[in-house]
Amino acid sequence: MAKVSIASVKNQLFTNLDVDNAVERAIDSLNYDFGGVKNVMIKPNLCYYWNASTGETTDGRVVCSVIKYVRKKIGEDVKITVAEADASAMRTKYAFSILGYDELCQKNNVALKNLSEGNVVEHTVKVNGEELKLPFNEDFLNADLIINIPKLKTHNFIGVTCAMKNIFGAISKPRKYSYHKNIVNVIVASNKIAPSDIVVVDGLIVRGSVPKKLGVVMAGDNVLSTDFVAARAMSFNPKKIPYLSLAGKENIGETEDIDVIEEDGLTLAEVKKNFPHYSHRMHALSWGLQLKLLRTYTALSGDVLPPFLEK
Repeated sequence: MAKVSIASVKNQLFTNLDVDNAVERAIDSLNYDFGGVKNVMIKPNLCYYWNASTGETTDGRVVCSVIKYVRKKIGEDVKITVAEADASAMRTKYAFSILGYDELCQKNNVALKNLSEGNVVEHTVKVNGEELKLPFNEDFLNADLIINIPKLKTHNFIGVTCAMKNIFGAISKPRKYSYHKNIVNVIVASNKIAPSDIVVVDGLIVRGSVPKKLGVVMAGDNVLSTDFVAARAMSFNPKKIPYLSLAGKENIGETEDIDVIEEDGLTLAEVKKNFPHYSHRMHALSWGLQLKLLRTYTALSGDVLPPFLEK
């Protein structure tokens, strides 16, 4: 049975101590066996250059708490690396600096890794009857433990984004918008190639219809099961999210037999009630209208649309 725990950070100042305690309670509930782990990769979600206060990027306080937790469980000598890949509109080396990850990792004596550089290898995997080749950094795949630290937030094109979509972000190819036409299969394929061992969801500040302080930390021992619970927390039916539905068919993880552990008296229903609700259907209609207007503008002016807007 897959486990997903929900813990509360009651102090809305989100002090380091409060976040540390919430992360520890959430991961402890999983009863994960850390035996033999010597090399840990931590994958946050660094979306463009947005500050964590926007609800778009993983809060450094959660990453620091996970680093402390890993050392407490494994020992001070464990090798820890915080890793992210370049994206269509983001260069990791700048994101690390702008978002404070350079300083964070220096203070915590952990390494930083750009997954788009170094030993990148194409991996072939079959999803939905289709063979896909995706480039991944071998250092990431060879880690003894991959800790996936996504955001709890909605997504303009696919409805929700959490743990599985965060691993899509680990694909070494910078121009990931080229995968958008086949994004459902590619998200599932990336998680087949690079399975997460532990997921810690940053729900301190979430992004739905608006950014909002929620003060929630979730932890799971399966990427799909965690996303199923996260989708419900955001008022989505996970079975109607195409990539989650396909991941279930591809045996990425449990979708029914999930033990939801509610710490601190915080219930999933309460998280769902407090999340800033978002209508993906209304956004799709609005975005479609905006694209029509943009295309009319380009036809009249001779200007061009950036490729990622067309996807």
